[in-house]
Amino acid sequence: MTHSSPIAVRYFRRNWLAFMVDQAFFGVALIFASTTTVLPSFAATLTDNAILIGAVAAVWSGGWLLPQVFAAPFVSHYPRKYPIMIIGQLIGRPIYPLFAMWIILGGTRYPELTLALLLFTVAVFVIVDSVVALAWFDILGKALGPQSRGRLMGLGQVLSGGLAIGAGAVIRYLLGPQGPGYPLNYGIIFALASLFFVGSFVACVFNVEPPEAVETNRPTLRQFLPQLVRLWRTDQTFSLVTVVRLLTGAGALATAFYVVYATDVLLLPPGSIGLFAGASTAGSALAGLVLGPVADRAGSHRVVQMAAWSMWAVPVIALLCQSGVFGAYVGVIYPLLYVLLGVVEGSVLLGFFNFVLEIAPQGQRPIYIGLTNTAQGLLFVMPILGGWALQATSYPLLFGIAAIVTLAGALLALRLPNPRVAETKVALSAAEAAGQPDQGQA
Repeated sequence: MTHSSPIAVRYFRRNWLAFMVDQAFFGVALIFASTTTVLPSFAATLTDNAILIGAVAAVWSGGWLLPQVFAAPFVSHYPRKYPIMIIGQLIGRPIYPLFAMWIILGGTRYPELTLALLLFTVAVFVIVDSVVALAWFDILGKALGPQSRGRLMGLGQVLSGGLAIGAGAVIRYLLGPQGPGYPLNYGIIFALASLFFVGSFVACVFNVEPPEAVETNRPTLRQFLPQLVRLWRTDQTFSLVTVVRLLTGAGALATAFYVVYATDVLLLPPGSIGLFAGASTAGSALAGLVLGPVADRAGSHRVVQMAAWSMWAVPVIALLCQSGVFGAYVGVIYPLLYVLLGVVEGSVLLGFFNFVLEIAPQGQRPIYIGLTNTAQGLLFVMPILGGWALQATSYPLLFGIAAIVTLAGALLALRLPNPRVAETKVALSAAEAAGQPDQGQA
């Protein structure tokens, strides 16, 4: 799909830099508000109920993914997406500094209330940001072509990785014995997350949105849902990549509990949480450095395949640690698990989203992104189910189930085609699925 708009050409460098800085700052903010390290470890200080600990990641996943299919018709038929992207951030992002203030002022004296406020904070942030994301991806798709997006995302992750290595060291210091102590340490961490979210917002302000014709007559939800069903049935490439993402994402069954397992079972020190955060960041930076060029040159389907196999390897490493095969070196090996989680996280933009942006026809990007994200949002219950399974059984069984479902996703990913080779066929099937004539964008 070509991007020959004069506005896109004129402001290419500005948009490229704005997207890269935004991605870098947002990535660092998510290190300080990580659903695999900081958030579950903080929740574990408020409750020992594994289901409630898993609920934090569940609210994040479900709140960000599920609303998108309902917001997609509104976003896709709105001529300009820039106001949605900016206003949405102004509404949703102030919730984090408010929660940080609550922690710093001693709100953890009321653990049940603080846990409820944590879930509320996460829900407000991600639900609003889910709409922001639809606009963000549409502007990205209009402003930058597929041959430049991989390099952009890769460099953004490398920049984010460089910054977030320092973030991991800061987290390790704050949560270690030399830090300010609980709960001030977590309050500072959430305040730092807020600071980087602000930096991300400022970068977004500098984007220039290229114009693009859209269908201004918005369908009702009753009209829109059958279109989604037709799209799912007729665009086999879209359906395949979505199923791969679902099976890979099912690894979230155990993701929130790797950090608890490390400190409670392997008896690694609490300061290791910062090491894990840094390892995850290093993995994301590695994905950007290595997989960015792979996406541009070999195709985004290769990135999806590598991400799927990396996600399978995560519970396998946890099972090997459980077996005792690494002996005294488990503290050295275990962070590799978080490196791979970082690779997977760093591959979502480079792989899954880049793939969907390539196969989506003009004017339909929010629909495609919204549908694949909402399908992924069905997995929001996975951390809760993981908590239930952990309480009912054991860590080895939990990790074993995660290994089986992610292996299925990795094997299915091998069937993904290169979207650039089949671009014409995909565009025709997508146009038919949307009930519109082909717009000749392939």
